[in-house]
Amino acid sequence: MKQPDSTGHKYGPESEQRKAMVSQVDRTIGYLRQRIRESGLEPKLNLIITSDHGMETVIKTNEIHIQTVENFTFSDIQFELLDYGPNGLLIPKEGKLEHVYSVLKNAHPKLHVYKKEEFPKRFHYANNPRITPLLMYSDPGYVQFNKGEHGFDNEAMNMKTIFRAVGPAFKQGLLAEPFESVNVYALLCELLGIVPEPHDGSLEVLKPLLRECPADERLLAVPSPLHELHAVGGGCCCSPGQSPAPRFNAELWPLQVQALLSLLPRSCQ
Repeated sequence: MKQPDSTGHKYGPESEQRKAMVSQVDRTIGYLRQRIRESGLEPKLNLIITSDHGMETVIKTNEIHIQTVENFTFSDIQFELLDYGPNGLLIPKEGKLEHVYSVLKNAHPKLHVYKKEEFPKRFHYANNPRITPLLMYSDPGYVQFNKGEHGFDNEAMNMKTIFRAVGPAFKQGLLAEPFESVNVYALLCELLGIVPEPHDGSLEVLKPLLRECPADERLLAVPSPLHELHAVGGGCCCSPGQSPAPRFNAELWPLQVQALLSLLPRSCQ
């Protein structure tokens, strides 16, 4: 869902418009869960509700304007990625790196400018050949545009997101310790029974959320449209008279998605 992100950017995360949108999204999720229950899928389907970030109110005083910094000019820059948000990437022209770094380093009390090799390790960001020689980010709340924004330091409380999961794979009533979103990919691969591509997350972090049962019992294998499924032993989902479906079939994946979308009202799809 693109909401409530878009409304948060436009009006701010504490605005009445965003609060109303959060309520609308909540009703949509409630309707989805109701239809899952009515369709008999609840014992077989794992539902995860999460997001990619939080949202911070933008402070519109003492703004950061890179273009007005004394002795800074974009003519010294070969490439820049300065868009909406609190961070930026710069490639100075040959021989200009030290000059650009020195004029931006103390340009604003809420702006942090680093050489690539000095960027804080906890962000797990700079150790890649695609990352530019100079990086910058601002303190929470400080950007040039919008009334709400994300992309700030991920340790800031308003950058935290939600994670809710329900289904046969998950323990009930568990309040988990906070974890990084990078670990969700490994969890999804485990639930789908597929081998993950190389990534920076860890399934071990999220294993405490899972029931202690064979991995096959946590999987949703879908051989046909969902309304034709029947539970057969061990949590496997198969049509009557058929052998258990493979753990994951890429050709059938669109059918799974289409069947789940059919549970939503057309206005929410």
